[in-house]
Amino acid sequence: MFYIMKNLFFLVLISCLSQNLKANQGNFIFESWDGPSLNVFFSSPRKINAATRLVVVMHGRERNAEEYINQWVESADELNLLVIVPEFNNKDFPPVWGFNYGNIKTSEMASIPKRMHAFSAIEPLAKQVIIKFKLKSDHWGIYGHGAGAQFVHRYVLHQPEASHTLAIAANLGWYLSMTDQDWPFGLTNSNIDDQQLKKAFSRYFLLMLGRADTSTKPNSAYVKENWETITLQGPHRLARGRNFFRSAINKSKELDQFFKWGMVEVPTTKGHSNTEQMVPYAAEMFYARLK
Repeated sequence: MFYIMKNLFFLVLISCLSQNLKANQGNFIFESWDGPSLNVFFSSPRKINAATRLVVVMHGRERNAEEYINQWVESADELNLLVIVPEFNNKDFPPVWGFNYGNIKTSEMASIPKRMHAFSAIEPLAKQVIIKFKLKSDHWGIYGHGAGAQFVHRYVLHQPEASHTLAIAANLGWYLSMTDQDWPFGLTNSNIDDQQLKKAFSRYFLLMLGRADTSTKPNSAYVKENWETITLQGPHRLARGRNFFRSAINKSKELDQFFKWGMVEVPTTKGHSNTEQMVPYAAEMFYARLK
């Protein structure tokens, strides 16, 4: 009888712990902007307190928001971060143009109203979450890896007035470069003028590059189609990141603007992987910077 009661006790305990963990993860629908509704996944520390800070994470090109939130569960709990991942689905935000490039133009290069840009969802979402979860600070950060990093670095350039405290982009495939190439690969027809660039350079932005991210093969049909243009920025992601950052420094000097951007190279060993290699480093950066 004692043995049965003991086992029952442990089953109840495990069930309670499981429910407790599930209570710190979930999803909700965000509708407080002019674009389509977004399914938002979240993971919070076990107890939100005055030191809890918000991090908005952008998923990759597979639009796998739930998978991305699972990558941040441990860091959210250990470093007191409330992490959210909004899902930009393929239907409402068609590949590359609708997500990577922020939905600012169609694939035919027709302009889309700013209120409908994917970028325009981020600020009201962050503000709503801060209120919804009763966070005591309005300091928040934004992170993206791969296609999500495409989104983040373009967000910094296209909407430098956004209120985030720190933006981190990790392992982009290619960049909105500081050249006179046509947008989306350069500044020509980007509607980004010098004053906007100066404002962007004055914001805290961190470029994270994995030293093992050195594949020289296209990883999607779009990349293959534009491979010649993309490789003008460098033969692989690591080289393209280094070249972009160097060109941004030179552009800030040209504009006589104090430069608040930084770049770190993470000693990765598994190519383009995000979970084990990039997330822990990014989480530590947010923990330190968002205080």
